[in-house]
Amino acid sequence: MIHSPFAERDRQDVRLLRTLVDQLPALIAYWDVDGRNVVANHAYVEFFGLEPERMRGMHISEVLGTEVYAKNLPFITGALAGQEQLFDRTLVDQAGHTRHTQASYVPDVIGGEVHGFFVLVTDVTPRVKAQRAMDEAQALAKLGSWELDVATGVVTWSRNLYRLVGLDPEETGTLTLPAKAVLVHPDDRDRVLSNVEQATRTGRPYAIGYRVLTEAGGEIEVVSQGNPVVDAQGRVTRINGTMQDVTEANAAALDLARVNAELRRANELNADVIAMLGHDIRSPMTAIFGYLELLEQHWGTFEDADRRSYVTKARAAAGRLSAMIERILALAAVDSGRIDPRPQDLDLARALDEIAQESGLPGRPLVDLAPGIARSVSFDPVHLQQIVGNLLTNAFRYGAEPVCVTAREGADRHVEVLVSDAGPGIAESETGALFTRFARTGLRQRAAGGTGFGLYMAAQLARANGATLTYRPRRDDRPHAFVLSIPTVREIAGDEAAVSPS
Repeated sequence: MIHSPFAERDRQDVRLLRTLVDQLPALIAYWDVDGRNVVANHAYVEFFGLEPERMRGMHISEVLGTEVYAKNLPFITGALAGQEQLFDRTLVDQAGHTRHTQASYVPDVIGGEVHGFFVLVTDVTPRVKAQRAMDEAQALAKLGSWELDVATGVVTWSRNLYRLVGLDPEETGTLTLPAKAVLVHPDDRDRVLSNVEQATRTGRPYAIGYRVLTEAGGEIEVVSQGNPVVDAQGRVTRINGTMQDVTEANAAALDLARVNAELRRANELNADVIAMLGHDIRSPMTAIFGYLELLEQHWGTFEDADRRSYVTKARAAAGRLSAMIERILALAAVDSGRIDPRPQDLDLARALDEIAQESGLPGRPLVDLAPGIARSVSFDPVHLQQIVGNLLTNAFRYGAEPVCVTAREGADRHVEVLVSDAGPGIAESETGALFTRFARTGLRQRAAGGTGFGLYMAAQLARANGATLTYRPRRDDRPHAFVLSIPTVREIAGDEAAVSPS
């Protein structure tokens, strides 16, 4: 028998080709028009747990199984119709492992007639796992990625980017830059498109914050970054970027800034309180110790009148110190929100007269009740003393006599208590900050003493009792005054049969 060298070479080529195909990790096979296997590589038969001799001639449905065959049938039909097919499929191998694959069906066309189709199945499990890990990371970070094709204007989004704005990638279809920009808040749209246009023109990356309208009608705040990619000629061909939902982060940052501002303010207030304590408490303390030291050292040489005089002065200094401590405690109660009024039905005339008598002021304020005034009001007596006492102290310290306390009927069933003096009053430019903590007007800054929180405390105590404290500036022959507006007992109780004006 004569052996042809060409036939031997062909057999060697077939053997080498077979060896090459068997060494490839991809699944490779050929199926005829009847769906029968003609050839399959080692990876293919190993995946499905079949022997090569047994697999040859088997129908594709027997190899894939009924369920997978039903899913792949449209792609098989398409390949036998002469159309190349590419699709993803999740399979379970003989070891029970889930494998993510990408399958390619290529028609075998000879003379315009389809004789079968080639199958190439690639295991893409590592890629799918990496993609899922990236999707999970993006979801946790509320981050999505995108890519803009500059030539076509087509924008490709990651799955999580669709989720951020509430869109379904299957239903949305292809996005182009103008269509994508519709999702941007109208007030930010021009700025966003301007950044993209500049990046396309200059090749420089950008980062920009703006608002995005979600499909559900909501609004989120995002930060988007774009990194241009250039070709060999230096032209920008595409822009790769990310977009992150920073709505919660921005809200948290605002809350943190607010808390930090409050902490800074608290530190400033603490410093102010310490400074106030150093100045205002030291003075009466020094006086008390001074008088007591004189009495201790010279008791036997002093006349009774001198002893009484020093005791009286020490007592007055102790009274000022006690008042200062009460104010500090009241301020602490105001700051902590623990003001707990204990209202009583008070005879307004008697209460105001007692406050004037016990104020320990250098002068005696005039107390005047308008005719027909509702004498009974519901108010915490301690708070009333603190409010009116503070106003009287300010009037004698910063104003001019006569100092008057007037009670009259106000609007809307309120009683108004006015504390006025003959001084020039407070400049209009300073009235807006009168009732803020540690506010000190120009007049107060020029005068000795004063803590700057008395009016703030008085206003808060008034508010806790359902009243208001306001300032009325000087007008012509009418003196300036602080006005405490108190609801009547009838209004507080809501009882039309309650106390009538006397």
